[in-house]
Amino acid sequence: MKISRRMFLKTGIAAAVGACVPPLLTSFASAAANKKVREFRFSASTAKVNLGTGPDFVAWTYNGQIPGPEIRVKEGEIIRVILKNYLPEGTSIHWHGIPLQNAMDGVPGITQPAIKPGETFVYEFEAKPAGSFIYHSHAKYQLDQGLYGPLIIEPSQSGESYDQEFTLMLEDWVTKDGAGVARTRRRPLMGHHMMGGMMRRRRGFDFQGGPLLEPLYDEYAVNGRVYPAVSPMEVNNGDRVKLRLLNSSSSTIYFLRLAGHTLTITHLDGNPIKPVEVDVLRIGMGERYDVMFTANNPGYWLLAANEEGFGQSRLRIPLRYKGVKEKEAVMPTFHRGLRFATYNEFQAFHPSHDVPTEDSRFFEQTLTGGMHSPFWSINGQLYPEADPLSVRKDQRVRLGYWNHSMMSHPMHLHGHFFKVVNPSLPREFWISKDTIIVDHMQRVDVEFVTDNPGKWFHHCHNLYHMEAGMANVVVYQ
Repeated sequence: MKISRRMFLKTGIAAAVGACVPPLLTSFASAAANKKVREFRFSASTAKVNLGTGPDFVAWTYNGQIPGPEIRVKEGEIIRVILKNYLPEGTSIHWHGIPLQNAMDGVPGITQPAIKPGETFVYEFEAKPAGSFIYHSHAKYQLDQGLYGPLIIEPSQSGESYDQEFTLMLEDWVTKDGAGVARTRRRPLMGHHMMGGMMRRRRGFDFQGGPLLEPLYDEYAVNGRVYPAVSPMEVNNGDRVKLRLLNSSSSTIYFLRLAGHTLTITHLDGNPIKPVEVDVLRIGMGERYDVMFTANNPGYWLLAANEEGFGQSRLRIPLRYKGVKEKEAVMPTFHRGLRFATYNEFQAFHPSHDVPTEDSRFFEQTLTGGMHSPFWSINGQLYPEADPLSVRKDQRVRLGYWNHSMMSHPMHLHGHFFKVVNPSLPREFWISKDTIIVDHMQRVDVEFVTDNPGKWFHHCHNLYHMEAGMANVVVYQ
């Protein structure tokens, strides 16, 4: 979607002020009294949608659209979202990547009760830091049914210069009524691993009552549209262009390449880094990348994706130079020798200054699952029965991920940014993220400082792995 600076509809909330507002927000409201409040009214409901190339189907939506309305605010403003639930089950909104106060994090059973059908809940928090974020439901499989949207926090003082800006939400879809409910799913592998059987019995499941398997997606969309129905990014020759790439997919990792151009990565999960030029960008579920490129090669091009492990997908976004008459867009090629950056090649743009502390904790996080079982675990435990990660305020906590499964896992920590441990760099230049892909048989360590008290969800951002047990909770003592 091309960015419009037009304000979204403001609404009064006199009828909703008393609805489901946690008491601790009284102190927050006092602290925020002199800040500008931006109000947005959302309804969560089923709606008939169309991705532009196939039949209509019923999805779960915010305000009847996919993705949900863009929230665009300035850093330091107060975001107030009034959510009314018209769905047949409880729901919530999680503000993915934003280290806000715990009561506003939007995780049913951890930070709030699910918002019941017919109820209203008011989310209110300060917009910080600046960056590209996602909001989405954190109830059951609702993310995969269409409940997500973009949240853009513009810096209070701009430090970037560009002529055009586009926000691109990457989405995987099953185009059947109910989207994430009535769908064709990959069949389970024949037989069941012994651990899987033990886990099913422990949780009281037979196979039919266990977690859902990942679906066979039949469409890959950007901003709710499938190519060729995707609106082209229109640019002038010489433009400096910023792309905000947000992967709101439930279980798809993409490799992206823009034909005819080089991409320069400038931000990871909203955090600035020293610019890195790449030909191909890999982006996992829940990750956000800001990239820049110079429009210096007139033509009609495609920004396209390979779906990890499955070859070329239908995720394609056209880029057209104004005045160009070509009818066929040029596809990028994927081949050996292309520049591809890993986390260890990124460096923080500014030196960081952690809270000094000698109090530290380490938690081994061994990721396992699959192997003829529908369950996925951390340290052999399944959420919600997994042991909590108990911490104290102002500790330095290291999570040591070790992936013993055959799949990649984008691990996400709520309420904090963590630093990716990179022994080749000074600590102050380690990059900050909130979601990181841990590949098959890979060891990855991250660190964070416990500066935001509460109970915080920690999980794989493959929705089907999370719902199948790959999660636990960071609990402040």
